[in-house]
Amino acid sequence: MPSAFSNWASCLCCFSQRRKLQTVHGVSPWTPPDLEAKVPSASSRSVDSTDQGKSDTSSLSLVEEQADEKIAKLLATPDPIPNAVEKAGLERSLIQQNPANSALLVTAKGQYTLTDNFDFPALQNPREVIIQSVAVGLNPIDWKSVDYGFCLPSFPWITGREMAGVVHQVGSEVVGVKVGDLVWTSTYYRDRRAGCFQHFVTVPEHTVLPLPPNLSMEQAATLGVAGLTAAMTLWHWLQVPIPASLSSSTIASTTPPQGSDYLLLWGGATTTGQYLTQLATLAHMKTIVVASAKTETLCRSRGAAHVVVRDGKSDAELVAEIRHASSNGRITRVVDLVGPKTAALCLQAVAVSSSASAGVEHEQEHAEVLFAPLAMMDATDAAQAPAANVRILTVEMKQFVLKQECAVYARKLNELVGRGVLKPPEVEVLEGGLELVEEGLRRVKMGERGGRKLVVRL
Repeated sequence: MPSAFSNWASCLCCFSQRRKLQTVHGVSPWTPPDLEAKVPSASSRSVDSTDQGKSDTSSLSLVEEQADEKIAKLLATPDPIPNAVEKAGLERSLIQQNPANSALLVTAKGQYTLTDNFDFPALQNPREVIIQSVAVGLNPIDWKSVDYGFCLPSFPWITGREMAGVVHQVGSEVVGVKVGDLVWTSTYYRDRRAGCFQHFVTVPEHTVLPLPPNLSMEQAATLGVAGLTAAMTLWHWLQVPIPASLSSSTIASTTPPQGSDYLLLWGGATTTGQYLTQLATLAHMKTIVVASAKTETLCRSRGAAHVVVRDGKSDAELVAEIRHASSNGRITRVVDLVGPKTAALCLQAVAVSSSASAGVEHEQEHAEVLFAPLAMMDATDAAQAPAANVRILTVEMKQFVLKQECAVYARKLNELVGRGVLKPPEVEVLEGGLELVEEGLRRVKMGERGGRKLVVRL
C-alpha cells in the first residue's frame, strides 16, 4: 500500500508535467500556460495599471517554473520532509490568473450571505499585497461586531481579522514579498478588501509576515489576532521589553520588570492568554493566571507561576487568592481577557493588595500598575474607581496596520515562533470553507473551547 507521502509525491509530480491540478479544500485550479490565450490580459482585469508589469504572463510563468524546480529538488532529496513538499505544492497550485472571489458578506446587523462572485479586492496602492487565503482564524470580535452592529462601516461588509495564505499579487513598490510566498497577516476592519472571510485579501506590505517554517497554515492563522495582540499588549502598551537576545533599539521600557514583578492575567486559557503567559515568562515576569479547573494544567504548561482556579469561588475569595499569590512581590501589569466584571475584580485585587497586611506595608502600595482591559472595558465600566497608582490603558490593535513602525512587534513574534520558543495554541480545524465560518463563530460565542483555537480551512 502506498504511503501518505508517496501519494503526495505522485500528486506533486503532476506540476512538473504541466497538468491541471484541482486541490482539495476548494481551491480553484491553476491555469496552465497553454491556456493563457483564453485568460483575460492583465489590462482587462481589476488591476492597478502601475502594477501591470508585476502581474503579466511572463513574470507569472517564471514564478511557476521556479515553483516546479523547488518541487523537483524536494522530491529528489532522500527522505524529504512531507510538510516542506506540501508547502511547495501550495505555492505552485495557488498561482492563478483571473480568479473568482468567494466571500461571506455581512448584509445587515446579525445577517450573513455567502456569495461565490464578489468584487475582487484589487490593488489600490503600490505597497499593497493580495493574498489568497488558505486558513482563517475565528475570534470573539468577529461575532460581536456582527451581533452588536459595530465595526461595520457599510453593507455589505466582510469581517475576519487574521489569515494565512499564499501571495497572489504584489504592488509595483513591494520589495519584501513576492508571488508564491506563504504568509500570514493581521487586518483592519475599515477596509473591506482586508476582511479575511473571503478568498482573496488585500493588505499593506508591512502587515505581511512569512510563514514560520515549523508552523502549518492553520497554526499561522492564530498569529494575526491572538499572537499579535499578546505581543503588542505586553511589549508596546505594558512597556515590557523584548527578551535581551531579541532586543531592538526601537523598543524600550521606562520601567523594566523586576524579578518580583507579577502579571495578573484573567483568562489565561484563551489563545491570547496562552501567548501572553509565554511572552511574560520570557521577560522574566511571574504570571498569576485566573482560569477554570479544567484548563489549569494548560495554563501551567504555558509558564504560569500561579493558577487561581475560579470554579466554585466567590468574588471575594478570588480577590483574596490573587493577593496571596503576589504576597512576595508586586503586581505591576494586569490584563483582562473576559469582560467588565472580571476587569473590576482585577482592579479590586490590585487595590486590596495595596493596603497593609498584618501591620506591614505591602510592596504593592508604591508600584505603578498598568492595566490593559482587552475585553472592551474602560474606567467607567469598573465597579470602583481605580486606585491612584493604576493606569488604565487603551489598547488599539489598529495601530499595527496604521503605523508601519509597529511591524517590529510582528517580526519579533514571528522570530520567537519560528525558533520554537513560543508555542501556538492547539488548533481545531474546520474543513469545508467559508460555509463553516458561521457555525464556527457560534461555537466561539458559546465559549468553553478548552484553550483550543478554531480555524477554518478554505
